[in-house]
Amino acid sequence: MSRRKKLWIWTGAVLLSTVTALAFFGTSIYTYFLQPGHDFGDRPLPLAPDYTDARFWAAWPGNASPAERLPPGVTAIPESERGADVFFLHPTTFGGTASWVAPVDDAQVNAGTDYGSISTQASAFNGCCRIYAPRFRQANILTYSDRQDSTFTQVMDVAYGDIAEAFKHFIATIGPDRPFLLASHSQGTFHLVRLLQQEVDGTPLVERLVAVYAIGHSLTRGLVDNGLSDIPLCEAPKQQACLISWDAHEADRNPSGLGNGEGDITWNGQGYTGFGAHQKLCVNPITWRTDAIKSAADEHLGAINWQPGPYTADVPLDGLYAGTVTAQCELGPISNWLWVNGDRDPILRTSFPWSLFGRNLHGVDYSLFWADIRENAMQRTDAWFAANRSL
Repeated sequence: MSRRKKLWIWTGAVLLSTVTALAFFGTSIYTYFLQPGHDFGDRPLPLAPDYTDARFWAAWPGNASPAERLPPGVTAIPESERGADVFFLHPTTFGGTASWVAPVDDAQVNAGTDYGSISTQASAFNGCCRIYAPRFRQANILTYSDRQDSTFTQVMDVAYGDIAEAFKHFIATIGPDRPFLLASHSQGTFHLVRLLQQEVDGTPLVERLVAVYAIGHSLTRGLVDNGLSDIPLCEAPKQQACLISWDAHEADRNPSGLGNGEGDITWNGQGYTGFGAHQKLCVNPITWRTDAIKSAADEHLGAINWQPGPYTADVPLDGLYAGTVTAQCELGPISNWLWVNGDRDPILRTSFPWSLFGRNLHGVDYSLFWADIRENAMQRTDAWFAANRSL
């Protein structure tokens, strides 16, 4: 056997072994390298943010915010012309092992937040709204590895405590008359569910609520049926004071068993044990309806190309790619993915080697529909003002 052939055989064996190890032991390997090396409470927590100081906000109006970034060809709307405000909660951007929660002054974490989330997700609301996005002591990504452990509740309570304080400061800052939107992704959505129940639902704030974009955390109908009294699921593109949610997935790949179960770990008023087995929520971000009708490609207003970091201020947003994405709510008994077409523009497909594992499109829940979200947020805000002209 030639030396070259032996090299190819060994290379193939190593690759096969690596893929097998990731498939069967990926979670354990991930946990080993990112698990903090101490129990929660053994070390002092990072200092709590002071929300009277704009440094503790990833986005704050008039403050050179990364949420003001735009892809080429999109016209900027001055903040002074935006009639509403949005409170945005970013996803997990912290995987450090020094602490169970992120220090809010960590430059690397903040850069990942600002240019990996705020500039590609929160920016979708800079047509309708002035954007407020707090930094908070977010949970280490490995907190999710054991969701029933007492550490899970303790860590999430720290993050939520910060968010509740930030929201109160937000409401005091915007004043008693301006309408507002709430928006989030992933861990941000996890905390937004509790905020809705404890600070918004059943209060006069609902009258000023335009809509809630709670994306990327497998929310269930149990939340809107049993956890919220005044905030229903959005059923139409201009409906007010309602909740929007979806979890995007490749339509041409089967979901993994791990991500397709009946688990529900949302806040239910007493703890993080959810509302039991209910159908997942899905609002189609192209048609803005909950039916199983597949949108047409020419209805898609535009995606921005998102790829894994590094994230820096000198990397601009890519252009918009319109007319290439279709979406359809699954409407299964429990599973209810937002199916996204596999034949979209190749630049919007995950690049090799990540494409080998790509099924769940969690990382691009926002960016695939960036222009659609922007337009819908503007339409809903205009509809709010049309319905409240006397205010």
